[in-house]
Amino acid sequence: MPGSGSGLEPSRVLVVEPHPTLRTVLVQRLRQDGHLTAAVGRAVEALEICQDQSPDLLVSAEILEQSSALRLAGQLRCPVIVLTARSGAEPVVGLLEDGADDVLRKPFGLEELAARCRTLLKRGHSGLQERVTVGPLEVHLLLRQVTLRDKPVELSPREFALLCALLMPPGLVRSRQELLRMAWPPFSGGPRSVDTQVLTLRRKLEQAGLGEGGGITTVRQRGYRFSLDNLPAS
Repeated sequence: MPGSGSGLEPSRVLVVEPHPTLRTVLVQRLRQDGHLTAAVGRAVEALEICQDQSPDLLVSAEILEQSSALRLAGQLRCPVIVLTARSGAEPVVGLLEDGADDVLRKPFGLEELAARCRTLLKRGHSGLQERVTVGPLEVHLLLRQVTLRDKPVELSPREFALLCALLMPPGLVRSRQELLRMAWPPFSGGPRSVDTQVLTLRRKLEQAGLGEGGGITTVRQRGYRFSLDNLPAS
């Protein structure tokens, strides 16, 4: 992917689950593993946020409004873990034969889901990754640390998540709604929250020596972009 430098980018995981509580729990657990995780409740929302870039892995409820996990995975062209509420072996076998990469029967353990995600992502050569490097900036995903020319940059958890979203990949314009889905828990924050956090993130990156605007540019009526052009020479 463009602009990733010598580092490795985190895996992009999309959760599609109509039940809001389960959706929130799944996102929180997958983010603990360093995955860049977004979550929506409907297939149409999933297609909307993936217009520019498909996820590395889809974790989806089997039955969706006017769609299904398998149909959505085909549209997104990505591997899928199907979450099914049906009992017995026959539905699981049927889903696997129809193209599911893995199937989990509800209720399931979060650690089991996390392990299955890691296995599938490794199979796709984009598994659990440790850092993203863009010029002099390094983001250590598992340690949740940011360094600029080997010097630490202190960020809050929300600022760290926001920076990760802007760096996946660098140069891609992210709307406020996309950033909310990627860096905020479900049902929290709003467009003004994004603007406020971008302002504080810019200030900290500027103070760390990343240049005017901290590498983050505003794209009018579209959102924000991390611009490699603004990075000062080492």
